[in-house]
Amino acid sequence: MRLFRRAARAPAPERAEPTLPDDPGRAAQISAARNFQMARNSRLTQSWSRRLSTADANQLVYADHATLTARAREQSINNGYAKRFYRLLKQNVIGPFGIGLMSKAVDAAGEPDRETRKKIEAEYWDWCERGNCDVTRSYSFTTFQNLWVETLARDGEVLVRIVKGFGNKHRFAVQILEADRLDVNLNELLSNGNRIRMGVERDEWEAPVAYWLLRDHPGDVFRGPPEEKYQRIPVEELRHTFDPWRPHQSRGFTWTHASALELHHLGEYRNSEMVAAEQGAKITGVYEQNAEFLEPPADDEADAEIEEVVEAGTNKLLPYGVTWKAFNNNHPSTNFAPFTKAGLRGIAAGLGPGYNKLAQDLEGVNFSALRAGELDERDFYKVTQQFAISELMNFVGRAWLEMALLSGRLNLPPRNFDLYKGIEWAPRGWDWVDPSKDAKSATESIGNRTKTRSEYIRQSGRDPDEVFTEMAREEEHLRSLNLLGAAAPAPNTEEK
Repeated sequence: MRLFRRAARAPAPERAEPTLPDDPGRAAQISAARNFQMARNSRLTQSWSRRLSTADANQLVYADHATLTARAREQSINNGYAKRFYRLLKQNVIGPFGIGLMSKAVDAAGEPDRETRKKIEAEYWDWCERGNCDVTRSYSFTTFQNLWVETLARDGEVLVRIVKGFGNKHRFAVQILEADRLDVNLNELLSNGNRIRMGVERDEWEAPVAYWLLRDHPGDVFRGPPEEKYQRIPVEELRHTFDPWRPHQSRGFTWTHASALELHHLGEYRNSEMVAAEQGAKITGVYEQNAEFLEPPADDEADAEIEEVVEAGTNKLLPYGVTWKAFNNNHPSTNFAPFTKAGLRGIAAGLGPGYNKLAQDLEGVNFSALRAGELDERDFYKVTQQFAISELMNFVGRAWLEMALLSGRLNLPPRNFDLYKGIEWAPRGWDWVDPSKDAKSATESIGNRTKTRSEYIRQSGRDPDEVFTEMAREEEHLRSLNLLGAAAPAPNTEEK
């Protein structure tokens, strides 16, 4: 049974004003409800009232899903600021080396098993190489993560499928799919009590059970036979990720939805100003025909053209009855820069990154303001990093480790999986904003035992165990080369 229908939207019915009952208490309640200015109906809120809807999240997403996705993809191609937004996400959420794995394997006594940790991490990084990790053999896992976060932000949702027993040396691979493969028009009630909402099968508790994938992308011109239209994939093999907006929601929508319209208008305005400025630079003036010059030209002058070649230091003699008039063009106007900046601030507020980074505008920014904005923006990226870890890295990492043990790629007994399954992820970190003050603060926190060295190392995106091992190896190497001199004697502080 179809749950949704594509139909012309009917205007929202006007809500009649309630009549006051005889009960004074009830009348007071209704009157108090109108004390919320946000709920009042007046000429100032008519445009707002026309946009209201009591539909659930799925109805709202269903109605506009295709348009939102198509427009977001168009902007990702043609709008520089949209392109900048996705680049900032990839640079700051994924980073140059991707989100790294840190094994926390332990031995039977519960102590860190460093040799096993090295084996697991070495095998993981080998799997991450291009040609090993994905079914197309086209991506490294860092590239895969970049594609995942950009697709998620642009389309609002993304699919990742794990394929165990794949035909590579690791017997394991992942596949990234656009959410177009989930048919938004597939909405049915099943005989087992489950229901399919826009391609997602859910049980009575609205938990995802399976995904009904189109065997072919709807935009692909080469499609299979119609009787093989769908493929049902259980939820254990496929992760459908979107940033939830409301309860009961089955599909996502672009992260740019709140800024896209303003971004579009700003782009059109910038293009218009640039075209007008270009025309003003090319056209310096116009020739004007004198209205009193009524005598028709001679036959040999009928098709004559005014010579346009101009050289420095020359004068021109115009034909009788023709005058030259300068063409004044005031584009771009003096309001162009402040208007663009104001628009970009509103756009940045809807996207997440700060205006200065999105617009690449550091003009007039002092250090204190830059530091405050930088810290706030980093929190946005940290939240997105944790979202990527919970939705992508944990899903793929656990499945990869299980398959690496079962396939024999890791020469470790699979029966001890519980000892090896401990995994932490190291997303990229950032340098200190104010190195001298931040380093001093870190030293004091470590000295006061309110924070640990490992905590600061993890904030930089590195594995503390690797750092400590590298430090010990470096100290030993320097000692073997006699480069560690004797400690300088303490200064004599006795009074003379």
